[in-house]
Amino acid sequence: MEEKKLGKFDAFMLIICGIMFADTIASNSSTGVTSMSWWVILGALYMIPSGFIIGELSGAYPGEGGIYDWILNGLGPRWAARTSWLFFCCGLFIPVSSFIMCSDILFTLFAPSAGMTIRVIVAIIFIWVFAFVSTRPMSEAQGLTNAAGLVKLALFVGVFTMGIVYLAKGGVIANDMSAAALAPQPSDTLMYLPVILYCCTGMELASASAESFDNPAKVLPKVIVGSAVLAVVLNIIACWGMLTIIPLDSIDLDLGLLDVFKIATGSDVVYTIVGLLFVFGVFVQCVTWQFGGNRGTCESAKSGELPAILGREHNGQPIGAILICCILGTVLLILYAIFADSASDLFFSLLSCGVIGSLLPYVFMLIAYQRLKKNGGFDHYDGFKAPAGVAFSWICQILQVVTLFLCFYIPGAGWNDAVVTNTLGALIMIVSGEIAIRWAAKHPAPELAEEKAE
Repeated sequence: MEEKKLGKFDAFMLIICGIMFADTIASNSSTGVTSMSWWVILGALYMIPSGFIIGELSGAYPGEGGIYDWILNGLGPRWAARTSWLFFCCGLFIPVSSFIMCSDILFTLFAPSAGMTIRVIVAIIFIWVFAFVSTRPMSEAQGLTNAAGLVKLALFVGVFTMGIVYLAKGGVIANDMSAAALAPQPSDTLMYLPVILYCCTGMELASASAESFDNPAKVLPKVIVGSAVLAVVLNIIACWGMLTIIPLDSIDLDLGLLDVFKIATGSDVVYTIVGLLFVFGVFVQCVTWQFGGNRGTCESAKSGELPAILGREHNGQPIGAILICCILGTVLLILYAIFADSASDLFFSLLSCGVIGSLLPYVFMLIAYQRLKKNGGFDHYDGFKAPAGVAFSWICQILQVVTLFLCFYIPGAGWNDAVVTNTLGALIMIVSGEIAIRWAAKHPAPELAEEKAE
């Protein structure tokens, strides 16, 4: 029986679920009121232009694998494999950081006195429930991603609405929102910019499963561009809502979003409901990233560029990559937990490493896009074209390189607080990728070895 194809609404919800990072609303807002200015700047110069570029790539190259397929066509299989490995590593850091947050929220709601050890154990349980859900066919996960997409939209709009409710009840704006305060400051605020730029990524996730959509070359460009514009607007209004209610130095990186609803409504019931919805939305967000991120890893492994075990599939999903990711993620969580003082510290430390792993592939993607443009790689395509695509690709590239630099050193403030873990994480991701590629070359899957012999 032929698998049911997904439509435009499904594609939109999948992207919204992947790019609307409800778990980073608090960390974005921790930049201060300048976060709204940064979202305007980065939205205009990075997120919307990269949405145009990804829309064009999705239309011209709607094959299975998404960003892997684009880099394969633009830079060749070896660079596509390196990119796939970085996304695979991102799949270690991002879900683990998100699940320690989800665990922390559940214990805050129902057992606030619980210690760090039991919180880490619950986060590990999240990882393995996540592994099971991620191995289901995309068609079966459609309802889950659609529901999570709607929940995320409701959370972002809800934070904004709570700001209005708070003011209507006579509340005083918690932070200075004057024109002077909105001006971006090249000091402490730069520490959080990598997280903001990270929140501008993920628009290619639906493209990684293009075969599941009806007429992807037509549907995906429109949905991706529309999602990019909407995401910028929603992040700005969510930052406004949070900074209207909570003083900057009181924003909790884990629980800040819940605090907004508690302060504005004064209701413990609302606080609990929002917390559960938040956990659901973040969980499915991670599943969405697994759908997209490990698809390229699987394709690289099937072509012999990465170890064969990563290319195993079940129900149309890259089960080999997903299970290895969850095993390593469990180990990573335990190791990081040993050195973290709190769940909040653990979340931000893991997220910071994940930002590096998620941004580096986009550096390669833009190089591939530029090369395809130069070499006539879009001559066969008469669909959606990114306005000033090449020019904006250079602007996006510069912003990515600067942001990666900020993960290590912040002008005016010195070394990033996470410079040690970021450096170690980056080295591990890059070196392990080269080892995996060389291992695959020396130990090809039997069927690939037979093809080469013939």
